[in-house]
Amino acid sequence: MAAISRKKNNINFMRFEKISERTAYLIGIGALLLGHVMYLIMFGILGVRPMMYFNIFSVTFYSALLLLLFRTHLRKGLIMASLAEIIAHACLGIVTMGWDMGFSMILLFIMPIPFYMPLRKLFMPYLSSLVPLALYIIMRAKYGSAETAMYTFRDHSLNDLIYFLNVVMGSSILLYISSIYMINREIMQFKLTSKNESLQKLATIDPLTRLFNRRAMGEYLKLVHLNSERTGKGYAVCLGDIDDFKQINDSYGHGAGDDALKQVADIIEHSVPAEGYAARWGGEEFLFVIPNADIEAGRECAEKIRRAIADRTFKSGEKRFGVTMTIGVAEGKPDDDIEKMISLADKRLYAGKSAGKNRVINS
Repeated sequence: MAAISRKKNNINFMRFEKISERTAYLIGIGALLLGHVMYLIMFGILGVRPMMYFNIFSVTFYSALLLLLFRTHLRKGLIMASLAEIIAHACLGIVTMGWDMGFSMILLFIMPIPFYMPLRKLFMPYLSSLVPLALYIIMRAKYGSAETAMYTFRDHSLNDLIYFLNVVMGSSILLYISSIYMINREIMQFKLTSKNESLQKLATIDPLTRLFNRRAMGEYLKLVHLNSERTGKGYAVCLGDIDDFKQINDSYGHGAGDDALKQVADIIEHSVPAEGYAARWGGEEFLFVIPNADIEAGRECAEKIRRAIADRTFKSGEKRFGVTMTIGVAEGKPDDDIEKMISLADKRLYAGKSAGKNRVINS
């Protein structure tokens, strides 16, 4: 868990370092702009006026999106606006040119895309995918017959060409979104690995417990927050403090106290999930953070640690003694200040102390 991973990836992700998130969006919106220019030319030649007028709007729309792309906080909104435009384009294509022209395939290609987007609520991808599915069913029921089309062409080669263009357009959109998701994930993994190796070189390990010290954990917390912003998922922050630690030192000596710290650290290290990290936050305080986790996952991990510490028998020569820990748990969201989440966990920790110690407080 808390030890820094030394595993090397066989893929060289250094080539991704110069690929910025904005560049990736730029490529996608530029491709959509080019695709709609092609549609505009084609529908202009064919005389399909509703689609021609809509694609004039689409070309203007994507040209404006290229300018808005430089506003970082709007990028998620730009994706949603693009999906809405694509859905509207597909539906209008079905209404004007009929079901057999391939516009309906675009609706099916759109369905998986919300699952690649950083939507904060777990149910949102499912809910968002229902929109193109519902439209697909409605359009099939209302415009499934060839007689409903406003424009028809006797040239089967032309019909096949339009169908092929629509399938290529839909599959390209899905392929693009999937590729951006994969690249962003690998870039984040590469940065996390590189950062972890740098932290190790800085000798930021607490010499007694062999966990991260406060300096190293501070650097890792920045990565946790960055990952949360990219994925839209939260994280659990847990702050624990050994109960009555001064009495252990006074009764059994500082050597016994140091040994207790090492054993507690060992329990925490082997209890926190592999993607989480733990640190000796100060004195007898320990901080552990679990990315992509909610408050319940944090509480379960903290309770597991609390029980393991309480169940262990500590030794000092011939004497035996017990140790307990009180832990405060908080859940951070992408928009939250992670330092405030640590402060909240600290408040809950001391609420647990006041309530009798040896407990986990998460509210």
